[in-house]
Amino acid sequence: MLKARLDRHKCVGAGNCITLAPTAFDWLRGDFGKAEVLDVESVEEELLREAALSCPTQAIEIEDVEELLPWQLRGTTGPARRVMKTFMFTDIVGSTNLVEALGDAAWENLLRWHDQMLRSMFVAHQGEEVVATGDGFFVGFDTPEAALACAVAIQRGLAEHRVQHGFAPQVRIGLHASDATQVGGNFRGKGVHEAARIAARADGGEILASADTIAGTRFSHSNPRSVELKGISEPAQVVTVDWR
Repeated sequence: MLKARLDRHKCVGAGNCITLAPTAFDWLRGDFGKAEVLDVESVEEELLREAALSCPTQAIEIEDVEELLPWQLRGTTGPARRVMKTFMFTDIVGSTNLVEALGDAAWENLLRWHDQMLRSMFVAHQGEEVVATGDGFFVGFDTPEAALACAVAIQRGLAEHRVQHGFAPQVRIGLHASDATQVGGNFRGKGVHEAARIAARADGGEILASADTIAGTRFSHSNPRSVELKGISEPAQVVTVDWR
């Protein structure tokens, strides 16, 4: 089984991969300067490798999961079980523009600070980091309250840093409580995809949550609104969480 990994920082938006394999790759929502991996199993292996090789900056890495060493498969093996989690996806908005404006060295310093800051928040709110996505994170929480509290703390921490130091990147956060299949330290299922798509609909500095996730919690929010989620047939009811 092949797996594709796309380095967003190397991606310059040439779109060659999308032209060759539009079901496997597409534009990242809200940022047409970057692509994203959709479904590598939707195309033949030869076409997938051709699409990766067509990238002028070699931002796409193809690997054979069966050939990975055991430590590289950590978190993806073990008995599967159904669990109830609140999933969080975060992403730095406009990271490609930031890399261009700051330069590689300054960007790496900023990204290192961002990662440390967010990870400290995850730990403080008992969040379990599933994977780092380059300029964001996929995290699981046992309760919506913990996930919401963490998201609010992140946005407040970024806002405070802007006041004290003049700048912090704009981060969007999406939250969705759902059942999912857990295999080792990884999660899969429709709810995970919904959480990622909700995050993709958020603006910089926004916490966007599914309406059911925030129902019954102590957090104030906007009125629910219906949004279309890419790849999901039915629209979702979402709210903007008030973190200020």
